[in-house]
Amino acid sequence: MEELSDVEKSLYLAMNELNVQKLEDFKHSFDQLHKNERGVVTVKELGSMIRSMGVEPTDAEVEDIFKASDVDGNGEIDFKEFCYVMALYEHEEKDDNLQIFKMFDKDGDGYITEEDLLKLLEHTDLSNNILAVRKLLDSEKDGRISCEQFMSLMSESSQYPQLNDIA
Repeated sequence: MEELSDVEKSLYLAMNELNVQKLEDFKHSFDQLHKNERGVVTVKELGSMIRSMGVEPTDAEVEDIFKASDVDGNGEIDFKEFCYVMALYEHEEKDDNLQIFKMFDKDGDGYITEEDLLKLLEHTDLSNNILAVRKLLDSEKDGRISCEQFMSLMSESSQYPQLNDIA
């Protein structure tokens, strides 16, 4: 068997960490993104996708994003590269969410309590509705929010736009 390059090893490891549902989601997104029949994303398509999300990057910024995503350097992004980049993005997002959780978990006990929530929300529009926020966050109904609950909720925060005010 031929030896894999470092790029191929990285792609292989990233693909192995993805579950079937994630792969299906990535495939759907990828299919929406590329418009050619070759199954690859061009710089122009990437720029159009980014701009459709309301972000206005310069052409140079789009080019930089494209180059970072084009792992094998062949001038196009295939599905494996797309998955690799998406997996890296999700990993970074989880790290960011963990840092946010730690910032809110004032006593470091691994939970956000009602007291932590009050401190957290005192400068937001949600401060007047602490009970509703706690109910939204506290799925186990034990009066506190575990790191796992928080991470799960943050990964689904698009369902709860008001949570973006918290983080």
